[in-house]
Amino acid sequence: MSIPAASILDFAIPQTRQTVTAKDAILYALSVGYGSQPLDASHLRYLYEADLLTAPTLANVVAHSGPWMKQVGVDWSQVVHAEHRLTMHRQIPVDAPLVSSARSLSVADRGVGKGMFVAFERVVSLAATDEPVATIIQVNACRGDGGCGSAGRPPEPLPPVPNRQPDASHQLHITEDAALLYRLNGDQNPLHVDPAAAKSGGFARPILHGLCTFGHAGYALARMAGGSELALLGAIAARFTAPAFPGDMLEFEMWRTGEDIRFRCVAPSRGSTVLDNGVARLA
Repeated sequence: MSIPAASILDFAIPQTRQTVTAKDAILYALSVGYGSQPLDASHLRYLYEADLLTAPTLANVVAHSGPWMKQVGVDWSQVVHAEHRLTMHRQIPVDAPLVSSARSLSVADRGVGKGMFVAFERVVSLAATDEPVATIIQVNACRGDGGCGSAGRPPEPLPPVPNRQPDASHQLHITEDAALLYRLNGDQNPLHVDPAAAKSGGFARPILHGLCTFGHAGYALARMAGGSELALLGAIAARFTAPAFPGDMLEFEMWRTGEDIRFRCVAPSRGSTVLDNGVARLA
């Protein structure tokens, strides 16, 4: 039985709260690549509580709304991340209460047995002043649902990357324990740790969290755009086009286009594009 699109759009996504500690921020940084150069001063600022900086993509896991789609009847075992957009308004603070408010934006139905795309927006704010810290727009592909009809207005499509050689590229090795470490940030979906759950979801083995790949993209862009220092991103967005796996060697390609940075991520060993239509901007 299909889920009415209106029931998704009208669902009151629970508000969530979190106070990020230095330990939370450091764990996140370690889980998305910042620990690869621990003796470099610009990396150490994300890894050491003295004069700590928080990674911009940390906002993706702060006060997360969790698997709320299960509450409206979506088959959660068949949900994968399709697209993600993050805009930072200020750095994620440590030891300051934060609140996250979310709302559904759209349902794009592909038909019975063909799935649907659900877009929702989440705003993370300072609890004390309601000042926005980050705005996130996420699109989930609900592969086990469909036939519900479309509703709302989906986000504008992300533009393709330039049709020329990239201006820079950077390779990152994803460790075999990457998903095991990343799930400690709060996303404990068994798809990323349990071989049986992964097989049930249509994958030969547990896949990397989409936002873990996205976090590595943020780190790779910070390295490529910053020269001898790590650049600070103010916004980053991309489509998820294929899964990445623990143990992968990923190559991040970057183009400069005016104020914007365009990027994609490929897994050369499989000839697959993992992230595409990437857009970022420095803070």
